[in-house]
Amino acid sequence: MKRLKGTLPPAEAPQRVKIDTTFRQNKLTYSNYWFLIHLAIIVAVAIISILNYDALPNVIPMKYDLQGNVTSSVPKTYLSVLAINLVQLGVIALLMLVNWSIKTSKQQLTPSNPAQFAAEHIRFRRKWSLFTIITGLLLTILFAFIQINMFVPNQVLLTAISLITSVGILLGAILLSLTGRQGGGKIRNHQEDSERSKEQPVNDDEYWKLGFIYFNPNDPSFTVEKRYGIGWTINFARPLSWVLLLLIIAIVVISRVLSQ
Repeated sequence: MKRLKGTLPPAEAPQRVKIDTTFRQNKLTYSNYWFLIHLAIIVAVAIISILNYDALPNVIPMKYDLQGNVTSSVPKTYLSVLAINLVQLGVIALLMLVNWSIKTSKQQLTPSNPAQFAAEHIRFRRKWSLFTIITGLLLTILFAFIQINMFVPNQVLLTAISLITSVGILLGAILLSLTGRQGGGKIRNHQEDSERSKEQPVNDDEYWKLGFIYFNPNDPSFTVEKRYGIGWTINFARPLSWVLLLLIIAIVVISRVLSQ
């Protein structure tokens, strides 16, 4: 793509950047306080598990196959009983970090119609913020059923809830991705190409290493929108971004270990 751009004539007009100084005054995302509902469910299930600890067998089944047969089990300890709660906390912490990154990511505007683009961009952020919170709630409920299944086994119900949760999250992500492109703009309509603005976005190729790794020491932003696809990525030139990346990896690894 960079070689192709090199064959095109240079832009006649100088590059222009527009910002909205009131952008951050808008409500860009839903508050992380909504995750208190998730935390309340986690704490409630943890308390129920502790109160009913003696009712569990000495060996706790952890995984089942499609026929309902136990494929993995662990000795009963407080850590093994509450491991799911710790995994839940890790998942919620990760989703809260995602919601925070949606809120604090770099502002995107277009020189041609900044007001309309800003409104669409805010709706885009709020939709994905809401999706993040709902996804966290569904996962919290799913893990709660897995934990309660240790006390009151019901493999059919657990399988149904697992499938419904997974399909619901997947369909939600697909729906959001298909109904709007990155940044909240509309899906491209070739019939409207003649009406599209001839102004080009600012050329920042030099800051995208290998096309997808953003490294810009002059940009104070920790997170920016991905160059293609849907979502956000970090500015690898910021030391705090590396800390956040390591934190995310640690959460995933610890959750994976606890879920064994």
